[in-house]
Amino acid sequence: MLAMLLVTVSSCIRNDFLNDRVEERIVIDNLIREIQIEDTFQLTAIFFNYIGENEEASFSWESSDPSILEINDQGLLTAVALGSATITVSTLLEDGSPVTEEATIDVIMDEANNDGPVVKSGVIVTTSSYTLTGDFTLSEIEDSPNLNLQVMDNYAASSNLPGLYLYLSNNPNSIDVALEVGPVEVFNGEHSYLLEDIGINDYQYLLYWCKPFSVKVGHGEIEN
Repeated sequence: MLAMLLVTVSSCIRNDFLNDRVEERIVIDNLIREIQIEDTFQLTAIFFNYIGENEEASFSWESSDPSILEINDQGLLTAVALGSATITVSTLLEDGSPVTEEATIDVIMDEANNDGPVVKSGVIVTTSSYTLTGDFTLSEIEDSPNLNLQVMDNYAASSNLPGLYLYLSNNPNSIDVALEVGPVEVFNGEHSYLLEDIGINDYQYLLYWCKPFSVKVGHGEIEN
């Protein structure tokens, strides 16, 4: 048994390369795509640092066309006229380099459409010698602070790797600031997870991790 575990550990280490650094990024965490003329809306942003951790930051906001959409220094939108404008939020790193995020928002005559809960999706891919594949969706649950993570029926994962765990993370190469969802107990087919008190924009990746040996097995980027 010891020999089998040593082989497993060696295989994990030989096939996986960890680099904990990621690009700093900003997320507009309550983004809207439409706003009714003469309405106002407060935008807020989150900054994630080089290890994918939420960190306080000072933001600057700008509109590409203030005659259509005005925005003040605190991110408060005002819809002035019909049309579209791009909103840019930015912050400066310690070395003076900027990090920015953009979003285009339409000003409409009718009330802004409410299409219901936000749904994001992605593809799970292996980053190791072990089988790991499948599609997934991450969706808001109406009138609830919770999310539903739905893994589709094309999902397949190797059951030979001991201690496979699922995390939500903003760093695809580290679980240091990740949220542990729990052990992987389903290795084929459709299944779901209830994620309590989590925002739809809080995390960027699903992260599959060999917990006993602290080795990454695969991930899935959560895309809009």
